[in-house]
Amino acid sequence: MPGRALTIRLGNGVEVLGDEEYHFDAEVIEACGRFCISHAHSDHLPKRVTAGSQVVASETTLRCLNDRSKKQVAMAPADGIEMFDAGHMAGSRMFQVEVSGRSVLYTGDLCPRDRCGNKGARPVKTDVLIIESTYGKPRYVFPPSDVIASLVRDEVEDILSQGRPVSLYAYPFGKSQDMLRVLREFSPFADRSVFNATSLVRCDADPLDCRLWDGDEVDDPFVVICSPWLNRTANAGALRRRNPKRLAVSGWALDSGYKARLGVDEAFPFSDHADFNDLISFVKACEPEMVITHHGFADSLAHEIKERLGIEARPLIKGQRSLLEF
Repeated sequence: MPGRALTIRLGNGVEVLGDEEYHFDAEVIEACGRFCISHAHSDHLPKRVTAGSQVVASETTLRCLNDRSKKQVAMAPADGIEMFDAGHMAGSRMFQVEVSGRSVLYTGDLCPRDRCGNKGARPVKTDVLIIESTYGKPRYVFPPSDVIASLVRDEVEDILSQGRPVSLYAYPFGKSQDMLRVLREFSPFADRSVFNATSLVRCDADPLDCRLWDGDEVDDPFVVICSPWLNRTANAGALRRRNPKRLAVSGWALDSGYKARLGVDEAFPFSDHADFNDLISFVKACEPEMVITHHGFADSLAHEIKERLGIEARPLIKGQRSLLEF
């Protein structure tokens, strides 16, 4: 569409429109259009796929998508699209495109910190930055990841030495694999959802060894890495009968009521997301003219970017007809 101004809006995913049209983390993947999927967490994967669809994504993300989709999706040519590691989970990617003479970087979820064998996202110079804001309020600042990982390891070792099992709650994709690396010396089990997720993302360079726990009796004290939704499965009762010490890892552990809401004994502020300081530092290093915040505390982050960095920033609001035109 020659001469069309750059427009960014929330429609079928985050739409970047101009002389080219891109859909990032769209809800519907159609046969026509350029669709980019940042990673395999369910809130970023499409809800519907039409026959003959193609996407730009990492091989890991595509494998995870096709595992849950009845209609299989193929890899589209990435012509004009640069991909960068987002540091969030296995296969997570940021995308940079050129539209109507402006470079646009879309992050999806990201983590700039190196942690547990994952290399963090690195800033990319761009004209327009579209950035997540999950922890976009100043109070969300995490301790160093290696410090928290050591605390988790020490806590698990102490509990096992007392002859008591451990259930460690973490999202099946991302933090569960981080915890498998942290706790590998204890030969951890994984519940069905974590085991299946790990099977999809492991590779020769990162084998992510774990044993499936499906409710069978285990004589020795053990640690099982579980989905937060374990209580919805048939194995929940079998685990409760072993009276495990219940732990959790999440950035939301910084919230005072998190332990009570999840029903755990201890929660550690360990996250595969950028914290507030990470987000501000990442924005500054990308040197954008404009920042679009979305997917979280978008209003707060946009305000803080303007106040702290003097960069124009606006939240992406659902139902907004057109957010940005150059």
